[in-house]
Amino acid sequence: MIVALILVFAFGILFLTYSALYLKWGIGKWLFHDKMRWHKPHETLSFDGCSFCSVCKYCKKKIMQDSQGNWFTYMLEESEDTE
Repeated sequence: MIVALILVFAFGILFLTYSALYLKWGIGKWLFHDKMRWHKPHETLSFDGCSFCSVCKYCKKKIMQDSQGNWFTYMLEESEDTE
């Protein structure tokens, strides 16, 4: 039981450390960027009167900042069945 708790704690610390490295320097794009939908804005931002808009530094998709400070894609490709 104690060994399992130590392993869970160690995994949590490694995950938090690795996510901090991603947010600071972009290390670990393969884990966080496409799996968890995290985006990192390019240095140049625009403000459309309501939200901050930018382009993702890694995937070059258009992203927008929500009220909690998270970045999300907002211009998805149109699907073929929408008319």
